[in-house]
Amino acid sequence: MKKFKIRYIILIAALAILVFNEGSRTVTRRFFEQKKLKSDIASSKYQNELLKKRLYYLENEPSYIERMVRSELNVIAPGEIEYRFHTKETEPKVKEKENEQKPL
Repeated sequence: MKKFKIRYIILIAALAILVFNEGSRTVTRRFFEQKKLKSDIASSKYQNELLKKRLYYLENEPSYIERMVRSELNVIAPGEIEYRFHTKETEPKVKEKENEQKPL
């Protein structure tokens, strides 16, 4: 019975030392900081690979440049017709206006 109590006392003392010790808190804080930095590095590497691919296509594929200009600057070629579709957000406003114009 005494050995059982001594084990609990030793366990509680060890946990108290770890919890209240500034060094162990610093190690824990640094561990989480390191984990965050590693994920930031992985994200940056992925972004870097995407930008390398984009640069390659910009240098070697003229059709890619045309596609980028069309999508980012909303440019259309001469003779093309631009179609615009209503979204769900603008649709009720259009229906409300139609309902107002109809005579009763």
